[in-house]
Amino acid sequence: MSMETSRVILLVEDEAIIALAEKQILEKYGYKVIWASSGEKAVESVQALPAIDLVLMDINLGQGQDGTQVASRILALRDLPLIFLSSHTERDVVEKTEGISSYGYIVKNSGETVLIASIKMAFRLFNARLKEKEKDTELRAYAERLLVSDKIFIHSIDMLCIAGFDGY
Repeated sequence: MSMETSRVILLVEDEAIIALAEKQILEKYGYKVIWASSGEKAVESVQALPAIDLVLMDINLGQGQDGTQVASRILALRDLPLIFLSSHTERDVVEKTEGISSYGYIVKNSGETVLIASIKMAFRLFNARLKEKEKDTELRAYAERLLVSDKIFIHSIDMLCIAGFDGY
């Protein structure tokens, strides 16, 4: 079983026909797909389903919040790789995504090869970022232990000096 078969993608797309086509492509490559037809359903899904591994977010979700607003809400809840998916290539639409931590922007109808490659890349980048965070946490813990050791050592020297130990 490949790693993809255990990956769950939340597909946020308001147009049912497009969602069905994208879902079929993703499932063909072994991904499990959960479809949310609105921003609210997407947020609810992320809250309720810890198995979600990646969010594929349409920018234009019809009425209500747009995909960038929903993406911000989702990322405030959980640290997940998120890829924007849109038929829009206008500068102002693309710029709306720049302030959000995402793992890419895919233009709809780019083809399944681009879609799948982008998803695989997002997973690789996300995993690399997690490893980097883990190493950073380990380094911080090590630095804290060193600091404590240094304080104990300095305190010991101070105590020896107070006691009159001159080293000879």
